[in-house]
Amino acid sequence: MLIKKVRNSLSAKVFLWIAGILIFCSLLIYGIVMIFLPQSYMVVATNHVSGEITQLLEALSQTNYADADKVIEQFCQNNQALVVLGDGASNSVFGSINEESVERGEVLTSALEATFQDTNKIFTLNITAPVSAGRELTMAFLELLPLLLGIILLISTFGAFLCSRVLVKPVLEISRISSRMANLDMTWDCKVNRTDELGILANSLNTMSQKLDTAMKALEDANQKLREDMEHITQLSKQRRDFFAAASHELKTPITILKGQIESMILGVGRYKNAQKILPDTLKEVESMERLVKEILAISKIEMNGLTENTELVSVSVLLKKVLESLLPLAQEKNIIIKQNITEDVRVLGNPSLLEKALHNIVSNAIRHSPEGAEVSITLSSSKLLVQNTGVTIPSEDLPVLFTPFYRVEKSRNKATGGSGLGLYLVKTILELHGMKYGIENVENSVSFFVNFNSKN
Repeated sequence: MLIKKVRNSLSAKVFLWIAGILIFCSLLIYGIVMIFLPQSYMVVATNHVSGEITQLLEALSQTNYADADKVIEQFCQNNQALVVLGDGASNSVFGSINEESVERGEVLTSALEATFQDTNKIFTLNITAPVSAGRELTMAFLELLPLLLGIILLISTFGAFLCSRVLVKPVLEISRISSRMANLDMTWDCKVNRTDELGILANSLNTMSQKLDTAMKALEDANQKLREDMEHITQLSKQRRDFFAAASHELKTPITILKGQIESMILGVGRYKNAQKILPDTLKEVESMERLVKEILAISKIEMNGLTENTELVSVSVLLKKVLESLLPLAQEKNIIIKQNITEDVRVLGNPSLLEKALHNIVSNAIRHSPEGAEVSITLSSSKLLVQNTGVTIPSEDLPVLFTPFYRVEKSRNKATGGSGLGLYLVKTILELHGMKYGIENVENSVSFFVNFNSKN
């Protein structure tokens, strides 16, 4: 378990490596010193003794024979040496030497000729002097080994700990940040205040996280927009399916009626024997079907093309006046009073033909569904259109579904006033394409249709 933790921990690995290297280097240095220091000391000691011997010879050459013993005794005392002075007939011995040094071979032996100031006779000088304390140094090193090992271990451990913290801490911080990045968590800041490669890496991570965060937010916004678009497309697809299903149903009835009338006229059944009398009714039915098909095709074209064609700055005031002029005969037929309050030069960005169709359907719907002698009020301001017809209200349960394709209020299902059921759906489609808010509501025994220009639903 411990080995596994060490393998998986960068801090532990760095600590052990640095500690091991420090301990190895310390022991290596200790071993080199213990091996080579005694040898170096012997060379130095030999050179020192040789120098002392040279000085002794010079001193004897300037000394009388009778005073030589003092000079030699001083040399022996200073160098723990043994000196034998001989003239060929007799020998004089000065000083003494440690027998252990002789046994270990740690001595310098020299046989030299010496002269004195007061005689020309040549004397022999045999000198034996210790030249090394290598063994003592080695023993001293060995005695200090436990203490030195403890100091080496302590310093190595402390040094390795500091180095591992200095080196590994920023690496661990970067590793932690990288793990959060892998989990798409960008709410962090890599706080590694360094100017070396680790600092550059930390700054790069911070920069990358900011860019990734921006990219992720943009991607999320794009995904949200895509989801909304997909939902909208799904909704439109459903609306189209429902629309064409309803259209098929609406066309099926008049087609069946026409087929029955034509077959009856061909067979001469009942009142259909007089085809000339029946043909006008048949023509009306065909014309009704023609209007329905035209409206279906118009809605399909609008949904397919949108506002990509003929978009410009349109005067709603001019279009509304044009629509009122065209619907004046219908209003007069029902003795409808039209009150106008139209602000001049109200302009919106859009398709003029589509906006004219929407205005025509709104106003004509108000006229058709108003009782005889009612009043239709039309008010146009810079931001809103309000069409209000009096003397009639819409059941509250019908208000939410008025813009559904082929929906007709129950009391208006006759051909005279009910229409195709596509008028308000067409208005809805056009207004939504222009980004306009719209609605129908009951207001004090009247119905009010409002349109807010350039306002999103």
